[in-house]
Amino acid sequence: MEEGKVKIYIMSKVQFHDMINRNGIDDSNVDEFTRLAFICIDDTSGDYYSNPLFKRNHHNVLNLRFDDVEEDLQVSPTNKEMTQAFTKYDAERIVKFLESNTRINTLVIHCAAGISRSGAVGQFALDYLNGDKENFKLNNSHISPNARVLQLLNRVHRKKV
Repeated sequence: MEEGKVKIYIMSKVQFHDMINRNGIDDSNVDEFTRLAFICIDDTSGDYYSNPLFKRNHHNVLNLRFDDVEEDLQVSPTNKEMTQAFTKYDAERIVKFLESNTRINTLVIHCAAGISRSGAVGQFALDYLNGDKENFKLNNSHISPNARVLQLLNRVHRKKV
């Protein structure tokens, strides 16, 4: 493993929930973990996957809400519920969050399944933070990054440089 490099872990929401519970991490103490940061991606629907595990604002937690879709879509003609695609604003928030958390040694990212949305954010963060590539490949072989999310993150980052 590359010594001193940020380790990035991609998880499903269930795995993430288990991990923070095992480690006693919650809204009351997450700020104490100064070398650890979390990016939590929730769905916009009204089920378990849409409720953030951290309810308050924290310097080391970024809560996002978007669905694994290419564009905003109405769920069905009889249902007025809409899915929400990843936006430029979401990308800007991620870049700003990573900029403000450069001293971390571990970044944990979750979405519902821990494959596509969080995979894209993790892949971007790996490059952005010059993370531990060996550790990333070893622990995140299950990901299939959402191309649109990754493309928008890279586009927003290039404009800032």
